[in-house]
Amino acid sequence: MITLSIITHVAAGFIALIFLWLPLLFKKGGRYHRLTGWVFTGSMFMISGTSIHLALYRIWFEGKLTTEEFSFYLFLMFIAVLSFTTAMYGLRVLRFKKHAGKHREWIDWFLPVLLFTSAVLMSIYGWMLGDQLLTWFPLLGVFLALSHMTYWWRRPDFKLRWRVEHLTGMLSCGISTVTAFVVFGAPRIFALNQASVWLWFAPAIVLVPLIIYLSVKERYKYQRQGLIKQGVK
Repeated sequence: MITLSIITHVAAGFIALIFLWLPLLFKKGGRYHRLTGWVFTGSMFMISGTSIHLALYRIWFEGKLTTEEFSFYLFLMFIAVLSFTTAMYGLRVLRFKKHAGKHREWIDWFLPVLLFTSAVLMSIYGWMLGDQLLTWFPLLGVFLALSHMTYWWRRPDFKLRWRVEHLTGMLSCGISTVTAFVVFGAPRIFALNQASVWLWFAPAIVLVPLIIYLSVKERYKYQRQGLIKQGVK
């Protein structure tokens, strides 16, 4: 089972890394956009599941882990939660395109609460260890969780806000994919001894501005078309 999880994890990781970008190349809502999007999302679900499996196995069955190893597996589980919850958010906003605030689906509140809780606990644990990565990186999860809850609670500020949120969810999910590659994959491919801690932050530093740019672009696009209104009608 462990060998199968490792093989699945690595294969899904490479697939997700490739298919993260492909939906952006096709017409929104088109056949190929949806197909490549589902391949990416399915790969991320497999990555999340195998990450949890591998981390729990190492913690509970191997034993005698060093603090560094234990911290790594905890962080691996946090990344899995981040990946799963943001991917689900990207899907759920598509399902409830016409939500008008005070959204009541329990799963759409449970997931951001799960992300927020895991992020806060991970950050506190990192602060106690004096580890900058474990302290600051989870704050991205805090920000995303709060933004998800805000979207479900408030009335969207314009009719097609769900497109922006879908894009944000999927690219946020992609942060964990790229992070895993630059930290684990790239050092091995290029024979580097150790990945700098800044490599953990590089994908977020690059992709968060991209998310903001594309979101603002979408907003102004529909504003020019006269689609922004007072609430959703």
